[in-house]
Amino acid sequence: MKARSQTLDRRAETLRTAYAECRAHTLSLFEDIDDALFRTQPDPGFSPIGWHLGHIALTEGLWLLRDSAGLTLPRPDYEDYFHVERLAKHLRGGVPDKDAVLAYGEAMRAAVFRRLEQAPLGDPIELRRWHFVLQHEAMHDETITFLRTLLGARPEAPGWPPSSRPPGEAMVAVPEGWVAMGSADPAAMDNERARHEVAVPAFCLDVYPVTQADFAEFMVDGGYETRRLWSDAGWAWLAAGGIARSPLHWREGCTDHPVSGVSLHEAEAYARWAGKRLPTEAEWERAAAASLARDDGAPYPWGRAAPAAGRANFGNGVHGTTSVTAQPEGRSAAGCLDMLGNVWEWTATEFHPYPGFEPWPYHGYSAAWFDGRHRVLKGGSWASPRWLLRRSFRNFYEHGVRQILCGFRCAADA
Repeated sequence: MKARSQTLDRRAETLRTAYAECRAHTLSLFEDIDDALFRTQPDPGFSPIGWHLGHIALTEGLWLLRDSAGLTLPRPDYEDYFHVERLAKHLRGGVPDKDAVLAYGEAMRAAVFRRLEQAPLGDPIELRRWHFVLQHEAMHDETITFLRTLLGARPEAPGWPPSSRPPGEAMVAVPEGWVAMGSADPAAMDNERARHEVAVPAFCLDVYPVTQADFAEFMVDGGYETRRLWSDAGWAWLAAGGIARSPLHWREGCTDHPVSGVSLHEAEAYARWAGKRLPTEAEWERAAAASLARDDGAPYPWGRAAPAAGRANFGNGVHGTTSVTAQPEGRSAAGCLDMLGNVWEWTATEFHPYPGFEPWPYHGYSAAWFDGRHRVLKGGSWASPRWLLRRSFRNFYEHGVRQILCGFRCAADA
C-alpha cells in the first residue's frame, strides 16, 4: 500500500493528539460519577450524563467507520441505546452501566484510531468529518459539565478572588465598518459557512459581560416583578411558574464574575431596565475582532495565537467563572474583554442560515433549528474545550433555556 505524504501524516498525528486530549478530558468528567448519577436525568430537557458518553462513542463510529469506510461498529446493539433518534429522553436512564459504556468507548476509539492510519485526509470532506466528530465530543463535554452542576456533582468553585465591581469604562464605542463573519476552515460547522462580510453601523458595547453585581441591582430594583421590562413571551415564561427569581448559576460572593444561567428573556429584561439592548450577532463579532480597520478573519479577539490562560477562561481550567477582568490579554481591538470563554452570551439574532449555507453532515444538523425559536449565543464558556473557542462559532438555544452556562453583555446605539 502506498505510503501517505508527510503532510497527511502530520495531519493525522495532529488529529490523534487532539482526539486523545479531548477524550482524557471527557473521562475526567466521570471519575467521581457512580452508576446512580450516571443514569440520573437532571432535567426533563436533557439526557442523563451517561447517555452522552455512549452517544459520543456511537457518533465516532457512525461518521468515521460506517459512513466513511463502510466498517462494522463494535457492539452494534448499543446503537438502540445511544442513537439520538432511537430512544426518547425519558427512557435514557436505562442505558448500560458505567463500566460497560466505558468499555464501549474504548473499543470504538481503538477502531477509530486504526482507521485514522489510512483515512484519506487529503479529501476535504473526509477532513471535515474528523473535525466535526472532535467538536461533537467537545460540545457534549460542555453539556456533561453543566449537567454535573445541575446534579450537584463538583459544584463550581470561585476561580478568582472577587472584588466589588470591575474597574474602568462601562462601554466602548465601536465605529461603523465591515466584519468578516463565518469561516472556511475545515473545522467550521455548516452554520458557520459561508464566510461573508457584513456592514455594521456604529454602536456601543459593554466592555465586560454583565456581572453578578450588575444583575443584583436589577433584582433589588424589582426587575423580576416589573411587567414593562419583559416581552410578552418573557412575561408568559416567568408567569408559567417554577422559575426562580434569580439566575440559575448564582454564586455568592462572586460579584465581579459574569452572571450565569439566565434565559434570553432575563437578559432582555435586564437590558431594558438598563436602557440598553442586546447586541446583534454581527455587532458582537465586530466587537470581538482583532482588527477594526481590516477584519482578516482572525479566529480570536487577540489575533491568531492559541487560547491560553490570561486570554480566556475555558476548558474547565478552574471549574467555574472568573472575574471579568481576569483575562487582560484577551482584549479585542474594540477594547472588549471576555469575548471568548467564561460565559456564552445571548445576542439579538435569531439562528438563521448564512448566505451560501449548505447543510452538512446531514440535512437537519443545523437546518432543523432555523425555526425562529432559537437565538444565537456567542463566545464559549469556562467549560468550552478549546476546539469550540473561536468567534465564528455559533451556539443556539430556545429563548427560555437557562440551564446552560450563559450570560450576556449589553449594546446601545451610537
